[in-house]
Amino acid sequence: MMTKLVWHIDRAKFLFEDPKDYTEWKKSPDIFFEFSPSSADETGENLFSEAYDIEIYEQVTEPKSKISITLNDDGPIISAWVTVDVDTTEDFDEDSFIEWSTESGGWYAGSISLGDFDASITEDDGGDWRLG
Repeated sequence: MMTKLVWHIDRAKFLFEDPKDYTEWKKSPDIFFEFSPSSADETGENLFSEAYDIEIYEQVTEPKSKISITLNDDGPIISAWVTVDVDTTEDFDEDSFIEWSTESGGWYAGSISLGDFDASITEDDGGDWRLG
């Protein structure tokens, strides 16, 4: 069955390896979401159909998702709410999903990036998974 999941990251600060890239990125500030359950401590095989095969990489766009970007001198600060549809198993339920996302490293299965630019998150205020 297809299940709508919402991933949230609050206040992720990015720094660019090359400051010129930051100037270039600001011309078209695209944000991308990555989701791979196999990156977690436990893959969530009991939750996701074909957990090892799920590899989502897509641009974060409204209205499906929401982003907030603050442009600081040294790099952007981004908050994002990303909605994805994932094929889940019959055993999927909210309690098991929340346990996977908090206790089994599921929080690590999702992340945002700035596309092809060499920029990394240097600090964030955390995030979580929810059912959509």
